[in-house]
Amino acid sequence: MPFLSRNLRNLRYRPWYSVLVVAWLGFCHPGMFSALNGLGASGEETPALSNTVNAVVFGSLTVGGFFTGILCNYIGVRWVLTIGSLGYAPYAAALYTNAAFGNTWFPILGGLLCGISGVHLWTATGAINLTFPEVRHRGRAVATKFVFQNFGGFIGGIISFGINASGSTRGRVSDATYFAFTSIMCLGLIPALTVPRPDQVVRKDGSHIAAHKFQSLQEEFIGLKRSLVSINFLLLLPYILYCQWDLAYMWTWNAAYHSVRARGLLSAFFYLIGPTIIGPIQGYLLDRTVWTRRSRAKVGTTLFAVLSLLIWIYGLVVQYQYDNRDPTTVIDIHDPVFAKSFLLFVLYGLLENSSMIILYWIIGSLGLPPGELASLVGLAVGMGSAGSTAAFIIGAKNVALKWQLWANVITFFVGIPGLLYVAWFRVAEDSALDAATSKRVFDDNSSSTGDGVEPSFDAKLVPADGAVLVAPEPTRFSKELAHTRTNGIE
Repeated sequence: MPFLSRNLRNLRYRPWYSVLVVAWLGFCHPGMFSALNGLGASGEETPALSNTVNAVVFGSLTVGGFFTGILCNYIGVRWVLTIGSLGYAPYAAALYTNAAFGNTWFPILGGLLCGISGVHLWTATGAINLTFPEVRHRGRAVATKFVFQNFGGFIGGIISFGINASGSTRGRVSDATYFAFTSIMCLGLIPALTVPRPDQVVRKDGSHIAAHKFQSLQEEFIGLKRSLVSINFLLLLPYILYCQWDLAYMWTWNAAYHSVRARGLLSAFFYLIGPTIIGPIQGYLLDRTVWTRRSRAKVGTTLFAVLSLLIWIYGLVVQYQYDNRDPTTVIDIHDPVFAKSFLLFVLYGLLENSSMIILYWIIGSLGLPPGELASLVGLAVGMGSAGSTAAFIIGAKNVALKWQLWANVITFFVGIPGLLYVAWFRVAEDSALDAATSKRVFDDNSSSTGDGVEPSFDAKLVPADGAVLVAPEPTRFSKELAHTRTNGIE
């Protein structure tokens, strides 16, 4: 038993333990959030309140994105991740109170709590996936999080489809749907508390995570200002706004034209085929070291841009066809036209997931140290949410769907040039990324995980391929050093 206990502790200090915890939280929280919203109108009959609540959610994410990177550097990713697991269940429960009792204030409060939690969750998960694993595994780490998250959306859609299988007309989903989502959203807190401190993590090649020393709030805000005016952030900003602009239109489109059970089925496959099946392939290809990172960035973003353009063109064709339908008719799963809806919504799922994987992979490829990376991830979460907020406000104003779609197309054309420029000319190679986010230590048989637990796995000094050792002399890792107080991503 002591041997087993020690091995389990050692496993906890591997990077992929934290990556999988992050993925599980993606399943329980944004996965269920997406499933609920993927039904259209958050399961309600009409999208008015849902769009208002989601504007509050993403507005909170927007404001919080400016500060959670600093908080992450101060209190550490584990506690930021824990905060991020608290606010999703009240959101789903609040929507139930509106559906069952007509309550309107609790959904607004639930949206605020969800937004506050969400910005912490997204900042912490981005920081973990872009710093904990070895450089050559970070694309797969990002993809793994989105696979679990979107598989959560698929499971949620299937749950809704099963519960509402008899709903061949318009309407809201059953109360049991909200109960199921709320229950699953409660399952993330305890795993979040088990994520180790960054200084406890030892990668397979023996390297540790480079330290970020929290100096003062003033210094952190100076760093935030540098990130805000950096050329990389300014170039990516239009694309960041575009990345999450599309969800308001997609979710409202599902609710506007389809029966309750069709909405559940469309939501399930929105998250299954593109994100859950194709997402891992995208992450694997982005990590293929047979090509240089810059080559992967150039080819990957160019193919993504072309695919996105084709999907938006098809979306415009379908939208204008549906505009000519009788508005009193609803599309059910047995109608021949449902096949067209199914294909388009699956493509929309592929588009939405691919855009996020590309964004985070590019951010992680800029060669930034962990502290700056956390700040930039927070800004990306915040400004991406600003795009969602604007889109949901437009939806709440009952703007015609075809104009909401054109807003997506316009933001795509505005955002894609900056992404392509950064991918082609600003991405760093793997050796620079390794030097920025890794430190290597000698194992003098006093190696420690930082809390007195000695890892039994190999922690020898074997630099990763292409690693640049920047220390002028070796650093010995001791228990005394392990217990030195450091904060945040270290």
